[in-house]
Amino acid sequence: MVTTALVTATLAGAAHAQDSTPRTTENPNQGLAAGNVIEEIVVTAEKREQSLQDVPVAVSAFTDETREVVGIRSVQDLTNFTPGLAYATNTDRINMRGIGRFTNNRSSEGGVAMYSDGFFTSSVTSFARSTLFIERTEVLRGPQGTLYGRNAIGGALNIISKRPTDEFYAEVRANFENYDLQTYEAAVSGPLWGNIRGRLAGTYTSQDEGYFTNISDGRTEGGRGDTWQIEYQLDGELADGKFEWWFKGSTAEWDTLGRGPGGRTTAVIGQREIGQLLIGAAPSLTPNPSFGYTTPYAANSGDLRLFDTNTPNVITLEDVDFTLHATLHLDGFDIRYIGGHHYYDYRLQSDLDNSSNVGPIQITSATPFFRTPTNPTGAPGFAIPPGGIAFFPSQVNQYHEEVWWFSNELNFASTTDSPLQWLFGLYQYREGSNYTLSDARFPDQPQFANPINFNIAAPTAFVPAAPNPLRRYAYGSSQNVNESYAAYGQVDWEMTEQWKLTAGLRYTYDRKRAFESARLFCWLSTSPGCPTRAFLTPVDVTSIVVGQGPQIDPAVVVAPYTDPTTGYRHRLLEQDWDAFSGTLGVQWEPDPDTMAYAKYTRGYKAGGFNAGTVTLQQLVSTDKELIDAYEIGLKKNFGGNLQVNASAFYYEYSDIQAPLSGINPITQNATTEFFNLPQATSKGFELETIWQPIDNLQLLLNYSYLDATIEEACCFSDPDDPNATQPGAQPATPTGAQNLSGQKLPSSTPHRVTVNANYTWELAPGDLTASVSYVWRDDTYYSVFNRWYNQAKAYETVDARVLFNDADDRFTVIGFVKNIFDVEGAAGADANRRNTAMLPTFGFITRNLSLIAPRTYGVELQYRFR
Repeated sequence: MVTTALVTATLAGAAHAQDSTPRTTENPNQGLAAGNVIEEIVVTAEKREQSLQDVPVAVSAFTDETREVVGIRSVQDLTNFTPGLAYATNTDRINMRGIGRFTNNRSSEGGVAMYSDGFFTSSVTSFARSTLFIERTEVLRGPQGTLYGRNAIGGALNIISKRPTDEFYAEVRANFENYDLQTYEAAVSGPLWGNIRGRLAGTYTSQDEGYFTNISDGRTEGGRGDTWQIEYQLDGELADGKFEWWFKGSTAEWDTLGRGPGGRTTAVIGQREIGQLLIGAAPSLTPNPSFGYTTPYAANSGDLRLFDTNTPNVITLEDVDFTLHATLHLDGFDIRYIGGHHYYDYRLQSDLDNSSNVGPIQITSATPFFRTPTNPTGAPGFAIPPGGIAFFPSQVNQYHEEVWWFSNELNFASTTDSPLQWLFGLYQYREGSNYTLSDARFPDQPQFANPINFNIAAPTAFVPAAPNPLRRYAYGSSQNVNESYAAYGQVDWEMTEQWKLTAGLRYTYDRKRAFESARLFCWLSTSPGCPTRAFLTPVDVTSIVVGQGPQIDPAVVVAPYTDPTTGYRHRLLEQDWDAFSGTLGVQWEPDPDTMAYAKYTRGYKAGGFNAGTVTLQQLVSTDKELIDAYEIGLKKNFGGNLQVNASAFYYEYSDIQAPLSGINPITQNATTEFFNLPQATSKGFELETIWQPIDNLQLLLNYSYLDATIEEACCFSDPDDPNATQPGAQPATPTGAQNLSGQKLPSSTPHRVTVNANYTWELAPGDLTASVSYVWRDDTYYSVFNRWYNQAKAYETVDARVLFNDADDRFTVIGFVKNIFDVEGAAGADANRRNTAMLPTFGFITRNLSLIAPRTYGVELQYRFR
């Protein structure tokens, strides 16, 4: 029988606590064949060791054993077995019970806090590491208003690393899958000298075939590439165990083609605008790179995993982090320190034109939208030379995040047997980043290297602009500093043997600064935002388009100005926020097998900036978010072989931070500004069950219901439906702005069901376990505009695994198939619309669906040395 930890618990603060329990082995499959009793799982709930069933609030905990048996190998797999948790693969955004984020901007944060061994991290990729590295994964659902640090308004995730062992231990693993995927891992652990122990582990993954195929040259992307990581640990104690310490460091690198956050997962469904040179909104400042193309998008052929570009989707990452824990045991209380430093450099190259068309295309006097003697209805002012102009349509973007942060936390926790337990702490966090959202280029168009400035006094004068050697046509970046300071405390009072009262309070102060840089060009454009059309040289319009209008946002402390040597337009933003958050709850245990709880939690997330855009929009900052959360829950064991955990919640969610789009009146392009949506409610029910009806058979059932609805928000423009004519639109103004009341928050899946059945045969050579999982997800919207083009349809997946563990616990063999029926489910959806009425495809909407991985299968071999 497989023992698991798929149950509900409160781990408020577990992310901060050191799991210092030494291990003598590291086999995640050890003990698969046990009796017909659900194994008790002990966690460091509220920074103290407690049974998973005794702590009040909904948390899913996954041991390494559980992950191996049910097949949790990615973040998407984690969402399959965690009610209320969602992950959009195309945007790398995580969401819990309707609370998440609408932007990846570095000066605006998510609503789900993520920790690795108690140290804050900003990416979910760490949660996809294998069981060679991770001892336990914990997902806390609901606001963690007291003991957690940053951005836990929706919940928190934490991983606990495997620690050094008391005895020598070594393990090697090899994994082979279809798509030419190979993974090699190794770890060694044990005593070093004195009472100091160490652990060294590493992994290398290479995939030579991707999930998507380029029809232009046959190459594949999506999943391809090489990644590696090395992790090292030391721990020890002093003064007969009164002082304990643990240190972990790691470094990693990626060099991939469409693998990782932002990688190629998207199928484009729609048609190209192939007949007009200029495209976009009324029309754009830049030419149409698909001009002259002769085919529709590849996905229209019926195979969603086809694409057609000339620029590969390249991802590189360098990542280094350090974490330190230290605990001093004194009479009656402990003093704990947790700190760390993290640095990463992430780069993403992507194709903006979605075509393999590289040109050159000759623009002549007969080209649409150009007024010449033979084309009197075209645009005025252009003098087309004999033979035309060579247009190279290839466009690329170079996205870049260079981020570093460090944090320090010190807490004091009681350790007596008194009915009154207390914990107090201080927390500090500082982050810096260089963030480039847009670095859009015409790499093959030589005219962009030497642009001209627009001279308002002499519009036809040729005035050289600052050099542009990288041939950018749109650039937006920001240098950011985010700081956070907090003090918190929590008290638990066991009033009687059956009743316990919990109260906690936290004060947080946040301050952010962002120094923005932007530059914008136009060329061959009829737009009012491109003021001169007399030259065939790109025009730098930064000074008349970027950062214009009154600076009404309170975060703007230095108004926009242009640096003549670089051409960049700069602006400085600075703002601070603060709030009290906390919790008040009661817990009732009428018998050893029953625990019920009710609690109220106030959650807080600092405001932020939508910094680094190419236009430096007027509304760039938002107020803080607040949430009032009410939750009740029941945890019940029946006879030792049936466990039922249920929770119901109701949230009042205020001032939701959302970048929303409209049409810029100067450029006539879609522009994004930052707003606070006034009010939403989120309510739901979650159920997790484990049933072991007979020896060696285990059945798991999870169900979640979620209704996350915007109650008040007006009036906003849908960039894909600017006139509010699509079915379901709620026009509120004559210009097409819409009322969002009644719309569902993005990534809020209404219903989800997960079922797993696993059975273990106890044989003389060893134990053989078979496991099958079924997951069904309901229709899900990925935009506050709940329209058909932003919706991913319901889908279901089936996975299967077989594990053999020999009787001597030396080796394990795992065979698996994921997505057995090769379902093309989508974990994200958005759209683009042709908004220019002059174009033949006016009003046509192109959809982008972020697909889950196709059918994959393979075998994993594990061998342990002792």
